[in-house]
Amino acid sequence: MHKTRWRVYLAVSAGVLLGGLSAGESSAGGLAVNEASARLTGTGYAGTAALAEDASMAWYNPAGLTRLEGGSAVFSGSAIQLDTTVEVQEATTWGQGGITGAYGSMEASGGGLLGVPNFHVAQKVHDKVALYLGVVAPWGDQTNFSDDSAVRYLGTLSQLRTIDINPAIAIGPWEGFSVGLGFNAQNARGRFNQQFALPTRPVLEPGDINAQIKVDDWGYGWNAGVLYEYEDVFRIGVGYRSAINHDLGGEAKFRTPALPAGLIGGLPEIPSLSLSADAAVNLAIPQSVTVSGVWNITDWVQVLGDLQWTGWSSFQSLDTSLDNYTVRLPGSTADTPVADLPPALRQITSLLPAEDLIYENFRDTWRATVGFQFFPSDKLTLRLGGGFDQSPVHNANRTLRLPDANRWILSTGFGVELLPGIYADFGYAHYFVGAGLTRIDETNQTLDASSLTATVESAANVFALQLTYNWKTDPWSDLEIGG
Repeated sequence: MHKTRWRVYLAVSAGVLLGGLSAGESSAGGLAVNEASARLTGTGYAGTAALAEDASMAWYNPAGLTRLEGGSAVFSGSAIQLDTTVEVQEATTWGQGGITGAYGSMEASGGGLLGVPNFHVAQKVHDKVALYLGVVAPWGDQTNFSDDSAVRYLGTLSQLRTIDINPAIAIGPWEGFSVGLGFNAQNARGRFNQQFALPTRPVLEPGDINAQIKVDDWGYGWNAGVLYEYEDVFRIGVGYRSAINHDLGGEAKFRTPALPAGLIGGLPEIPSLSLSADAAVNLAIPQSVTVSGVWNITDWVQVLGDLQWTGWSSFQSLDTSLDNYTVRLPGSTADTPVADLPPALRQITSLLPAEDLIYENFRDTWRATVGFQFFPSDKLTLRLGGGFDQSPVHNANRTLRLPDANRWILSTGFGVELLPGIYADFGYAHYFVGAGLTRIDETNQTLDASSLTATVESAANVFALQLTYNWKTDPWSDLEIGG
């Protein structure tokens, strides 16, 4: 009897860990945060690698630093409002249908507010040399469904945050050409929660196990760019960012509820247990190439364009591993390694998973945008832009944690010179996600085989604000480098 009781409990517990971690990959899959500059938010992210008006644009192409007259400092922040509404047609777990949310609800609201702060500073140290340091949040996502919703067995909280520290140098121009090179140190943090049902009949919400997984890591990469400018008429820029591999590590923790005797197959009373394990997830941030153009049609109209390729096809699967399990036994205040459990309980070690491989089959993506800047006066700039942003998620691989689809972007913004060299800019962008409703048909590859058939309606709004100070001093202008 004791053997059966522990076998059921630990098998359930192992399943929720792998379920939560495997779903975590999806939250990194489809949201590249482009909001390093409020000015570019207003243009629909057109001209990212060629506009080169302040320090923030070195994130997209460090070669653009050579256009600075002296130095530049930029403080910017974006609020990304993610709205996700799920209409559930059917939800199952342990082969049982009829799963609903609180009060029988079949609707779940997720999304949330994602804050994206950025800082950039650059200084020309010579007429042909400029240095840069940027602190940017380039990747992020958040969906958050309630713990008692109808989707709880597929996922509740999915959260990813990255911070990238990016020093760079730019040299030029020579014959209109400039080049730049940067280094990237990137920290990634993930947090993934979900509920997991015990195999009672019927499934009872008070018997749910709550799982929490937290992982983080530092990864490293590089970026480079080239900029060509023809007089003051047009310029073309190419920016490249390398892939960054993260070996995310952390802890998976969950607590099982106490259940009365006889609730599961006539088993005796099952006490509440706390379990934990070391968690490791391999996550690859893909490489990207951006080609941008800026054309000054007249003194008061500027056209901008952007074409970006991102190599998501390199991300085909997620390798998840769990190790060093410990169990908090009833009445104990310390964790007990599985190897130190009483002999009667050591048979659980064969039930604990060590590795899981999930195939995602992401595809390469393209983003194409066009934008305009209008200059009605020397102190005021008006912006407008829009375009298409492809999702890496195939319809067949869409998950609740990232109910992503192709997106259309429409944006606007303006900028004002408050004092000589001091500018305030505001940008707004709306993402139209999918063609109306997007379908999810997902089944967990875990013991419970929880499944969800639903439609999702998603949208995103971006509000960006930026304060810029550009100055014209060059402290080492008397030095000579090159011809």
